Amino acid sequence: MINGIYFTTSGMNVDQKRMEVLSNNLANINSTGYKKRTASFVSYQDMLINALNKNSCLGSVSKGLIIQNFSIDLSGGSLQVTRNPLDLYVDGNNFFMVQDKSGNNLLTKNGSFGIDNENYLVNKDGYKVLGESGYINIFDHESLMVDSQGNITVDDRLVNKLKIASVNDSQDLEIANSSYYMLKGDVQVSSEKDVMIRQGFLETSNVNGISEMVEMISVMRSYEMNQKIIKMQDETLSKAVNNVGKLSI
Repeated sequence: MINGIYFTTSGMNVDQKRMEVLSNNLANINSTGYKKRTASFVSYQDMLINALNKNSCLGSVSKGLIIQNFSIDLSGGSLQVTRNPLDLYVDGNNFFMVQDKSGNNLLTKNGSFGIDNENYLVNKDGYKVLGESGYINIFDHESLMVDSQGNITVDDRLVNKLKIASVNDSQDLEIANSSYYMLKGDVQVSSEKDVMIRQGFLETSNVNGISEMVEMISVMRSYEMNQKIIKMQDETLSKAVNNVGKLSI
């Protein structure tokens, strides 16, 4: 009986985590370049077996179901026409590279860029966009042209080329936050010849609001059902405990 309550509670914890992921997806439905996330779970039995195989400390193994990782849906969002020369789209599993204020190189699909007070190409967070020759200095964005391969020209003069990161699949990426990713471990940036850059376009989020809402309703029903099951199990356990040791006279 106690095991039943435990595993039902574990199911509720899973539903709660799934709801958090779904809520985050919906919150970013209008975020440029956002990619839908899905949480995958693993049972503590599997974690125990894995720990035994690796001779790990068993005291660190969690009980119940826990999040194993977050998968990223790299399918493309729709294209939004902006006609802004500083808005860029990159196709497929290709990412723009930016450098945050701590010097970390991050990957992003959000190509909504601007020019800072030092004439560098930056994103909305003020992170400098990386080119193959370092930071990208734009002295006249009115005549800025970016071709399909990422070559940047100003007044018909080549000034730099966008540094594009190409990944094999989503397993190569770690989520930094809603807009940024980092490469896992020793995964190296590869350069693909079929990269397609489009100037004056942005990629919208690939989150489907209807499907996320349908799944959210399903998770809510599962959570409510588990609540009812726990209540029934608790009532049954209470009756069993109260009747133990009673002798009929």
